[in-house]
Amino acid sequence: MKEISRYSGSLPRTMSEFVYDSLKEAIINNEIKANKRINEKELADRFHVSRTPIREAVLRLATEGFVKIDSYRRAIVKEISFEELKDILEVLGALDRLAIVQAVDNMTPKEIKKLEMLTKKIETKCSIGSIEKFIELNAEFHNELWKYVSNKFLQEMLYFVRDKKERYSYARLYLYEKPGFLEKSMKHHKELMEAIKLGDKEKLKEMIVHHRNLLLESEKKMDIKGFFEEKAAPVES
Repeated sequence: MKEISRYSGSLPRTMSEFVYDSLKEAIINNEIKANKRINEKELADRFHVSRTPIREAVLRLATEGFVKIDSYRRAIVKEISFEELKDILEVLGALDRLAIVQAVDNMTPKEIKKLEMLTKKIETKCSIGSIEKFIELNAEFHNELWKYVSNKFLQEMLYFVRDKKERYSYARLYLYEKPGFLEKSMKHHKELMEAIKLGDKEKLKEMIVHHRNLLLESEKKMDIKGFFEEKAAPVES
C-alpha cells in the first residue's frame, strides 16, 4: 500500500488520513477485493493504532462509495459493475469537456509540445506486450492535461472520478487484449493531440467524450458486461 495521497502527493496529516489513503489505494489496486469485509481489529493491529482512526477512514470511504456498511454495521468493499462503470464514464466525459477547454486556454506552446512528446511515447507502448505501460502513460497524458485546468474544484472532481474509474483497470486490460482495440485507442489519442495543437475547442469537446466512451462502445462486440458478471465474487459472511 502506498503511503501518500493520490490527490496532492503530500503526506497525510493525521493517522486517519494515512489509513484512508492506504485502504483506498489497496481497494483501487484490487489488493482488497470486492465483497471483502474490512476487519477493524486486524487493521488496528497492522497500523498499531486504536480502532478510532480505522473507523473514521472506513466511514470516509463509505461516503465516497468505495465501501458499503451492511445491516449488521459491517464494512464491506463495494462491488464493481458494468452499470457503475457506465455512470462513471458518463460523468468523467462531462467533466473532461469542461477541463479540456480550460486546459487548452492555459497551455503554452512548450507545454503542448510536452504533451505531443508524451503521445509519441504512448505510441511506442502500443502493443499487447506493454499494455500496462500503455495504460500508465495514458493516465499520465490526462493528468498532464488537468494540470492546466484553472477551476480547482473541477480539478478535485476529476481526480475523485478518476480514482473511481481506476477500480476498473483490469477491465481495460481485458479489452486492450482484443484485436484492434489498442490501435483504436491510440488513433484517438493522436487525433486528440492534433486538435489540441490546433486549439479546436468544439472538436475537442466532442472527441474527449468519445474517447472516454470507447469501453462502452465495445460492450456488445466484446461482451464486457458478461466479463463483469464472471468477475463477481460472493459476499463474505
